[in-house]
Amino acid sequence: MTGIESETRSAQPRAIRVEPVRTPEELEIVYQIRREVFDQEQHLTTWVHDYPEDGAGLNVLAWIDGEAVGTGRVTLWGDEAQIAWVAVRKPYRGQGVGRAIMERLIRWAEEQGARTVTLNAQTHALEFYRKLGFRPIGRPFSMAHIEHQFMERELRPVRTKGGQ
Repeated sequence: MTGIESETRSAQPRAIRVEPVRTPEELEIVYQIRREVFDQEQHLTTWVHDYPEDGAGLNVLAWIDGEAVGTGRVTLWGDEAQIAWVAVRKPYRGQGVGRAIMERLIRWAEEQGARTVTLNAQTHALEFYRKLGFRPIGRPFSMAHIEHQFMERELRPVRTKGGQ
């Protein structure tokens, strides 16, 4: 699900701006980053655009010094949100870009009233997602040739009968 690495590398702090995608031109940049990470680098898929969910959820772009360096998407299904397509261009990994993207997507899900948020994490990034409050559910599985793990984060507790 992600083209991110552990965010532990020491790097000069740089201002990261994460903004919603607003124009068709910005959506094309999203597709370029997806293609770069998920097709050219990871050989995970060649189909990186024209997903119906791209118009239904929130796509974001992360920017450093005017350059688009990462992307991600969150889609709401009732009171559950799903994060997908989180990718950071290789030269910008380890600089907090993935964390900034995830925090923006999670915040949007909370603002929309989501109870939980889920994602399919590449297993090399499990610790990154754990630090963001996600927990693995079930067993790892293979998507294309890369091992993934379904993960979930509770945003607000489930209400039971009687409001308890």
